[in-house]
Amino acid sequence: MSMGGFAAFLFGLKVQQPLEYRRLMRIRRGIYTKVAPLSAEIVTSPEPIPFDELDRGAFRPVRPGARWGGIFDCAWLRITGEVPRGVEGAVVMLGVRGEGLVHSPEGELLDSVSTAFQQGDLPQSGGGRYRPVPHVDTSGLRVEFFADVTWNGWILYQVGRPVYHGAYLATKDEEAYALFYDYLTLLVLAGATEDAALEAELRASLRRAYAARADVAAARGILAEQLSQPSTSEFLYSAVGHGHLDMAWLWPLRETRRKAARTYIRAVNAMDARPDYVYGTSQPQQMAWMKQRHPALFDRLKAAVTRGQLEIQGSFWVEPDTNLPSGESLVRQAVVGRRFQQQEFGLTDDQLRLCWLPDTFGYSGNLPQLLRKSGMDWFQTTKLSWNKVNDFPNRTFHWAGIDGSSVLVHMPPEGDYNSRGAADNLLLGLKRYPEKQLNTALLVYGSGDGGGGPTEIHHEVTTRERSLRGLPRVEYSTASDFFRALEKRDIAHTHHGELYLETHQGTYTTQAQIKRHNRLVERLLHEVEALAVAVGDDSRPVLEEHWREVLLNQFHDIIPGSSIARVNREAVETYERIEVALEEYRQELLARLPRSGASALNLTAFPRDEAVKVGDAWFRASVAPYSSAALAAEPAHPELSSTPDSISNGILTLRFGPSGEIVSCVDASGTEHAADGLNRMTLHKDPYVWPFNAWDIAVDYTKRAPRTLRMAHESTTVDGPTVIRTQTHRSAAVTLTQRIVLEAGSDVVRFDTEVDWHAKHRMLRAEFRPARYSDTVRCEIQFGHIERVTTENDSVEKAQFEVCAHKWLAVEDAAGGFALLNNAKYGHRAKNGLLSINLLRAPTYPDRTADRGHHSFSYAFTPFAPGDLAKAVREGYRLNNPLALAEVSLEPLATVDDPGIVLETIKVGENGGTVLRLYESLGRETTTALRTRLAHATARETDLLERPTGVADLAALAFTPFEVKTILLEG
Repeated sequence: MSMGGFAAFLFGLKVQQPLEYRRLMRIRRGIYTKVAPLSAEIVTSPEPIPFDELDRGAFRPVRPGARWGGIFDCAWLRITGEVPRGVEGAVVMLGVRGEGLVHSPEGELLDSVSTAFQQGDLPQSGGGRYRPVPHVDTSGLRVEFFADVTWNGWILYQVGRPVYHGAYLATKDEEAYALFYDYLTLLVLAGATEDAALEAELRASLRRAYAARADVAAARGILAEQLSQPSTSEFLYSAVGHGHLDMAWLWPLRETRRKAARTYIRAVNAMDARPDYVYGTSQPQQMAWMKQRHPALFDRLKAAVTRGQLEIQGSFWVEPDTNLPSGESLVRQAVVGRRFQQQEFGLTDDQLRLCWLPDTFGYSGNLPQLLRKSGMDWFQTTKLSWNKVNDFPNRTFHWAGIDGSSVLVHMPPEGDYNSRGAADNLLLGLKRYPEKQLNTALLVYGSGDGGGGPTEIHHEVTTRERSLRGLPRVEYSTASDFFRALEKRDIAHTHHGELYLETHQGTYTTQAQIKRHNRLVERLLHEVEALAVAVGDDSRPVLEEHWREVLLNQFHDIIPGSSIARVNREAVETYERIEVALEEYRQELLARLPRSGASALNLTAFPRDEAVKVGDAWFRASVAPYSSAALAAEPAHPELSSTPDSISNGILTLRFGPSGEIVSCVDASGTEHAADGLNRMTLHKDPYVWPFNAWDIAVDYTKRAPRTLRMAHESTTVDGPTVIRTQTHRSAAVTLTQRIVLEAGSDVVRFDTEVDWHAKHRMLRAEFRPARYSDTVRCEIQFGHIERVTTENDSVEKAQFEVCAHKWLAVEDAAGGFALLNNAKYGHRAKNGLLSINLLRAPTYPDRTADRGHHSFSYAFTPFAPGDLAKAVREGYRLNNPLALAEVSLEPLATVDDPGIVLETIKVGENGGTVLRLYESLGRETTTALRTRLAHATARETDLLERPTGVADLAALAFTPFEVKTILLEG
């Protein structure tokens, strides 16, 4: 983009049509006439002060123009003044740099204001610094109100300071106001249309109206000739107001709670004034905050839902990332979110068929199944329009996931969830819409990212565009009504597999501590839910708030690591607090199990036979799924051996090169598993990709040769059934220590890793070039895996230079396979003979200290026999779910016969009973028996919301590839 193009993008009309913009500003001068100044007092604080805790004696006078704080600082303004005699219908004009929530003297929420800069925004009627606050009562002789204000930065950057510009009373000329928006609407159309004759006609009318502006009625009459010309287009936009509000991003969670109130009060005020206005909201967490913090506002929101003016869009608790959370976490997003929507608003399942995820950073290949089984048939997003390499070819299509489940997808063709709704936006959407022959699309308009929603600009412009010559038609509608009509159309294209986003691949890795804690908390939740079933405890009230907080942290700017430092720090603190609480609950549950001698507890679906260490002694644990077993003595292992450059357990022999990489990995049969080095520790340049540093990795980063970390020290020890080579690698900003572990009887090589990381704009990667390789790689995702290509034959394949995998990814040829496992990592490269784990990054925006510090994690590899992908699945669970030591006795809760069926979850049912969730992990049809000692009179299959769908035959559960089954045991 050229500098001129960027300036036009940033400043919009002011740059695109400077002469006409100046004329528009002259028209604007006639709208508000100042009639009286207002006085202000201020109380500042670093964090918000609730209204009912305000110390009225702490206010001090503040003058217009005063700068009063910094980023995220807070202030209360108390504005007072006299209404001049004879003035009726006066409007308060409030000038603040930043955002504010306006209260009455009694604390009632009245209105909100914002002068936050939005790129390309159209001008407001009140001027650049001031906003009208029409809901302040000026009918008496005196005016008083309070404004809770703050400053959250400028666009993407934490710069600038909050300013109180002033406040005054004004009269409003409604005709001049209408002229301003008549002129603005047609001006934008004149600049956007490709119809030269229409443009000439519009500009002639604009010139005539401007010349006649002294007579406002005459000027409006000239423009009315154009505004009355109806649209001749058959195309219809269904327009829904929206205020996309990130739960946290460039501001902390505490500010989002305030932004939500500012957004919702603006929305309900507009609904009251405009009976045909429809506003959509998509994150129940925000509504829950309103119920807790602003119950009167929440009551108004409930009334708007009943009237049909407020649309509840989707069922997820927040708009989550869908790459990183576990399958069970995504299920709970739907369960927790829908339960709130239905309990609070009385919505039916038919009213909650839409999933609204406009801004998430890629889309799991199993999401269609999770949506369909959670009652969501429709999917709205926009983010694929951000692809950096290839334009995604469709905007309206069916999307089939890895199991074959399909949802109807629509992407607003403009490619924005913050549309201005002006003429240029409508026409741009048509240009970008491959399916324009459908003659319908969704228009999502309003100020967003930081919330706000539609302002007077959006309302006035879209009202004039409902049927306007030169434009498609516009109707106000719910998104659900749009999809309900769309599903009756013939939609030609179906996309299969994941919807890979060709940008933001760095979010698989950035903020490693958040990702590690998330993986740990997901495991702890899994364990305590199963233990609660084992002892007959109702875990629902204990875990409800923990689940809500975990789901909140899985928002698409928190778990990906794309937020400011405070958000990241608070996320880790939240996880740590939850971990402590879950461990306490876990100990309470264990105390209720029958006592026994020293035992190992296995809360996975797989039988385990492995060594465990108690103090300095080693023992053998052979444990069935979801059960415990007594520890047995561990025999000696004379087969463990080492030399200065090798270690061996008799099954694998590893030989190391001078940099510590494994140059040879030979099994007992003599087969070599290393082609050109395994576990080579490399440091790559990771330059700042503007403007989204934490999000993005340069697509061509591999063109720069990485630096292999030098090995500074190595030693080898034998500890019971393990032989361990310890290596220390150093560079100027990195110290990495690894324990490379071989266990007796195992062909899994584990790398227990500690890193002191103080690099900047670098990536630390562990690189493997195995002997077994293929043109495809299988990557674990939620409840299954997806197959991706390892070649770079075209631009689509090259664009997928970094991919997301959960606990494992694996390549396989006719001779066997090679799986790479991890316990806290997601970003990988699998191209041209290479498997590489992205261990750490070091971006500087928006968190300049991202990932600097100490890190602990493990990863591993294992060869496997041809066709034995189940081993990768099993070993992935083993690495992530270590056996727990406890003096308890637990008989197996449930088991399955088929090694490819994973019993993922055992939990108390949402409405009672016991729920068991299973999935087919290998991508083939199978039938298995589910055996359980859990008492029950009936067994039924349900959807993911635990609504029964049929009787379950536990002796023969039939699975299709990657199918997720939920079984409800009752009675």
